Parts: sequence; C-alpha cells; structure tokens
Amino acid sequence: MNKINVYVLGSFLGIVVIFGLLGFKSSNDLAIYEPQPTWKNLKVLPQDISKDSLMGLMDNYSISLGVKCSYCHAPQKDNPSKLDFVSDALITKEITRGMIAMTDEINENYFKPHFPDPKPKQVHTVNCVMCHHGTANPRKYLSNMDKVYQMYKPEEDK
Repeated sequence: MNKINVYVLGSFLGIVVIFGLLGFKSSNDLAIYEPQPTWKNLKVLPQDISKDSLMGLMDNYSISLGVKCSYCHAPQKDNPSKLDFVSDALITKEITRGMIAMTDEINENYFKPHFPDPKPKQVHTVNCVMCHHGTANPRKYLSNMDKVYQMYKPEEDK
C-alpha cells in the first residue's frame, strides 16, 4: 500500500470511530416511555389530555392568576409538603372549573362561529389572563368600571 491509501484508510477509520462514539448512548440517556396516565377527578378538562398539555394548561393558569399550584390544590393529608391533585378540598378548584367552563362556552358560542371553515375543534380566543391580568382576584381594578359606564351617555351618540 502506498502512503496515500494508508492516510485515506486511516482517516476513514478515524471518522467511523468518532461517529460511532458520538452515536452511542448509555442506557441512562435513553428516553423511557411513560404511558398516558389515567387521570383522576378531571371534571372539565378532557380525560384523554396528554401530560404535557395538562402541565402546560396548569402553568398557564398559574401565570394568568399570579398564583402557585397550592392555590387550587390542597396539601396531602399524610405529607403536607406535597399536593393532593385529586382532592376537591379547596373551593378555588371548583371556582376554577367554573371559569374554565365559562371561557370554553364563550369561545364555542361567540368566537368559533366566526372562524372560517373548516372550523377548528376548539377555539382559544378568550382565556384567563384577559380578565385576571396576573392577579387571582381582578376585583381591585375592575371595581372602577362602573365609573366608566356612568360617564357613557348613549343618547349623545345620536
């Protein structure tokens, strides 16, 4: 073999070894398949919601209301440092369900009909942050709305 063939063969083998090592993953690096959990006590959200979608929604609610998970989810009785996601002990969880149903109804009845065909399965035009603006109780800034409407005089529009 001449020198050029040795260099080419050596380079080729070096590249194969490098790519082989880069492609090798230990068993710790491999993603472990987790089956879809069976949800307990989902009353408003769909039972077939994925874990990622559920966590995304919960993060959205948390940010929209400026609260932590413990605002709606009670602590576990046997370990108060963990949350009992199934429990309905807190009234805020039931209020949240009502708010979810309300926004779903508004989107379904007032916005979805105006979307072009083919209509999407679900519309997300109205959501929590539109009224809450990062606060659990928007009453503070909404309490002055009556002054705005008192100033409005429809007869002056004529």
